[in-house]
Amino acid sequence: MNIREANAEDMELIANLYVMNWKKTYVGLLQDNFLNGLTVNDGINKWQEYLTKEKHRIFVAYENENFLGFSACKEDEELKNCLYLDSLHVSESSRGKGVGTKLINTVGSYAYIKGYEHMSICIVKGNDKAKRIYEKMGAKHYKDFIDYFGDTESNSEKLIWNNLNCFK
Repeated sequence: MNIREANAEDMELIANLYVMNWKKTYVGLLQDNFLNGLTVNDGINKWQEYLTKEKHRIFVAYENENFLGFSACKEDEELKNCLYLDSLHVSESSRGKGVGTKLINTVGSYAYIKGYEHMSICIVKGNDKAKRIYEKMGAKHYKDFIDYFGDTESNSEKLIWNNLNCFK
C-alpha cells in the first residue's frame, strides 16, 4: 500500500468515495434531504478548495492503481496546538484490511513531525464502528456537542489523542 499527499488527479476519486460513504454511513443519523443533496461535483469543489488552504492536507492510499481511501487534516479551530483529522474514508472493498489505520497513523505521524501536541476528530453520534477504531488507537472522549451540516443538525462527539508519541 502506498500513501502520499493528494493532488488534482485524485479529486474525483476522493469526491466519489466521500459522497458514497456519507450516503451509506449516515442513513438514519442525518436527515435524508441533506444526504440526498450531496453530489460528486460538490465533493470535487469541496476537496479542491480544501487543498488550496494553508495547513490543510489530504493523504490518499493506493494499492497499485487501485484507490483505497483518503484522510484529510487541518489545524483544530478550537484546541491549541492540535491537528484535526477532518475526514477519513475507506472504500467498502478495502475495509478491514488496515487502510483506515494506516491513514490515521499517517495523519498522526504528520502531526507529530509538525510539532502538534494533540490530534482530534469529530464523529456523528451513532457512528459506533468509527468510534471504536479511534478509541482502540488511543483517542479519548473530549466532549459532546451539536454539529451542523448545512441546515442539518447532528449530535456529535469530539475525541482527542492527548499524546502523539504513539504515532512516532
